[in-house]
Amino acid sequence: MLVDLLRGLPSPDWSLTYPQLIVFGLALLLMGLDAFVPRRHHFGLLTGVSLVGYGLAAAALWTQDGRNEATFWWSFRADGLSVFLSLVILISALLSVCTAASYVDQLEGHLPIGEFYVLLAFAILGAMLVGTAGDLVMIFVGIELSSLATYILTAFAKRRLTALEGGMKYFLLGIFASAILVYGMAWVYGLTGTTNLDGIAFALQNSVTGETFLDPALVLALLLVIVGLGFKMAAVPFHFWTPDAYDGAATPVTAFMSVVPKVAAFAATIRILVQALGPLRDDWVNIIAVLALVTMAFGNIVAISQRNVKRMLAYSSIAHTGYMMVGLAAYRSTGGFLAPGATPTTGDNGVTSLLIYLLAYAVMNIGAFAVVTWVQHRGRGMELDDYNGLGAREPLAAAALTVFLISLMGIPPTIGFYAKYQVIVAAIEIGQIGLILALAIVVLSAVSAFYYLRVVAAMYFNPSERELRPAKTGLLNVGIGAMAVASLLGGIVFSGTIVALADRWYRALTVMLAYAGIGG
Repeated sequence: MLVDLLRGLPSPDWSLTYPQLIVFGLALLLMGLDAFVPRRHHFGLLTGVSLVGYGLAAAALWTQDGRNEATFWWSFRADGLSVFLSLVILISALLSVCTAASYVDQLEGHLPIGEFYVLLAFAILGAMLVGTAGDLVMIFVGIELSSLATYILTAFAKRRLTALEGGMKYFLLGIFASAILVYGMAWVYGLTGTTNLDGIAFALQNSVTGETFLDPALVLALLLVIVGLGFKMAAVPFHFWTPDAYDGAATPVTAFMSVVPKVAAFAATIRILVQALGPLRDDWVNIIAVLALVTMAFGNIVAISQRNVKRMLAYSSIAHTGYMMVGLAAYRSTGGFLAPGATPTTGDNGVTSLLIYLLAYAVMNIGAFAVVTWVQHRGRGMELDDYNGLGAREPLAAAALTVFLISLMGIPPTIGFYAKYQVIVAAIEIGQIGLILALAIVVLSAVSAFYYLRVVAAMYFNPSERELRPAKTGLLNVGIGAMAVASLLGGIVFSGTIVALADRWYRALTVMLAYAGIGG
């Protein structure tokens, strides 16, 4: 029977997987070059190959734009959501290479740059697989592939005890979160009889319609999934690993892990909660709203006490997780699913605002860590006093960091302001809970001004007592410049295009498997 069923299934459409195949091929190519090319050529060659590879993968995304298809037996999706998420991940990959290249080659005892790029490629591949997943198994495989590579990257500067400690904490709490997540997925499978996201949604829509109370087993499954995903996205109170892991890792790794694993976690959250567990929206949205409020409050309040700029940005990233979760809490069910062939039209701004925030956050947060990396190249540390007088000695670097910080704060006309505006508008549209969350964003953004502007004040108003040593950071300079321009003007120049692309996420709600009569 199984053989007959498999014969009736369509052949895999490899054209839908071109971006992922390019990244996978890049990882294999980097492994080969690292093994056979002389080490003295590694920096230029492997860096160039990485940039070209991620650029080609991003270009291949445009072949999927406008498509809404599934392949590999409905476990791999190409829709508006997958295109946008993959674009954010690949942009983050390009920016991470620009940030990390000179650091890995020059600092931390000349770390093996080939191994670094290979691990980075597998982490990117795993995150992209999560964004394109149409099945719980694919989501878990993608998360674990990305996580395992990121665990190693966290402890990559193995000569520093803080890096080893941060990597160990991240690994232990990460596998604990993975166990909780897969346990929740197992309960969902047991209750619905399928791991396909569309099949789960279809089964739940039939089972919960007209029911006053949820099955306790379904409540347990929902809570387990939310807790597991909360660990992955560093939401409070599941954030314990974040400060030590971010502080201990090499700064370019911190820039990467503050963005890409978070994007993968939100990709999994959208796929599972919105796409698969959408019929339970009224039950999980209030939990997400509470977690969002606690997360952004905790992150901002604790960041105030930090004198270490890198650790301050770590707590800041927790606060931004809360802002993003507001977009998820602002999701409104638009009345069921789309039949195959139907034209997707969005009536919901919550997930759209979340996606826009992910893109803005990737640019401005990696940019802020890139300037921290630049300062380390000049012989300074990461304490607030190390930034004294930077505006007088290096005005361009100070100006770039100022742009990133005011963008993280949400000051117009930066891309950070535009992203927060989208989240606030989406939150207000859902009613009283959304209004409370919107007010919290405004108030806590004002709180964040204290610790962001404290760095700006140190750069421009405090005298410098130490000289800056010269360093070769050509690619890092280019990356910082590009991110500064994007942070300053991105919300104005690309606003319409970004919204239009993010708004196509709604195609993910097209039911394929259930209507085909094969699953669920």
